[in-house]
Amino acid sequence: MSEKKQRVGFIGLGAMGVGMASNVISKGYPLGIVANRRREPVERLQGLGATEYSTPKELAENSDVVILCVTTSDVVEDIVLGDQGLLAGEHGSFMLIDCGTSQPQSTMMLGKKLAEKGCSMMDVPLGRSAAAAEAGTLNMMAGGSKEDFDLAKPLLETMSENLFHVGDLGVGHKLKLINNGYSMSVACLIAESVNIAEKSGVDLKLLYDVMAAGPNRSDFFDWAMAGPLTGDESKLQFSLANGCKDMRYFNEMAVASGVKPLLPGSGQSMLEAVVDDGHGEDTVPALIRHWKAKA
Repeated sequence: MSEKKQRVGFIGLGAMGVGMASNVISKGYPLGIVANRRREPVERLQGLGATEYSTPKELAENSDVVILCVTTSDVVEDIVLGDQGLLAGEHGSFMLIDCGTSQPQSTMMLGKKLAEKGCSMMDVPLGRSAAAAEAGTLNMMAGGSKEDFDLAKPLLETMSENLFHVGDLGVGHKLKLINNGYSMSVACLIAESVNIAEKSGVDLKLLYDVMAAGPNRSDFFDWAMAGPLTGDESKLQFSLANGCKDMRYFNEMAVASGVKPLLPGSGQSMLEAVVDDGHGEDTVPALIRHWKAKA
């Protein structure tokens, strides 16, 4: 790669990705994009000067770095290895940066496939919200070689406020899954606690006041409790379907590491039950309401 700004390709222009991509292009990086189902983010970025490509293959042929912000490891693998995937064409050497929450074993497999083609990979999952993506103040956990991190750092800094180089490829996704496994386990525990409180005659406002006065209080607790207290389930913009997927990935990672995840295992069952009932697109705070109706 030259001393010029790297040509950046971006796939995954959802609530997080479109804000991230807009920060990349606003800092002077040439940006190529591949459309998803919605045209609005594509048109927004084209208005800033982005170039649209029809396939990941075509995008890779015109990029030095390709950033993915998509939902599952299966989707990532198809983007990289599919018939029209990133590795299908006559591309030069590029770096792939996966900003989704993916399975570490898939990440390691893809890293090897990319290396065989003269390319490299980093796993850089995200913390914070879509609003932080728009503001360029995300938390980023970057896994990959020190050489790759140093090369990608100026680009990653256009999207982040707190950027951590956490170790080799795969460590970023492991950390993210532990973080999300913990968070979703807490969400399940809050849902159980609220249900028990209501059925045992404990006032929810009193429950919140007592718990929030001690070490149980957190932003996450406040966001979740806003649902049953005020009806506002929008404080945490993360879907139950994504939370369920992340919990499953976390539990699979735990089992592969020789650990039987007890509380997260039960949490996965709770989340799967609610998602199977058709509530996957609702936000995580809605778990309290749906579980109360189901339990």
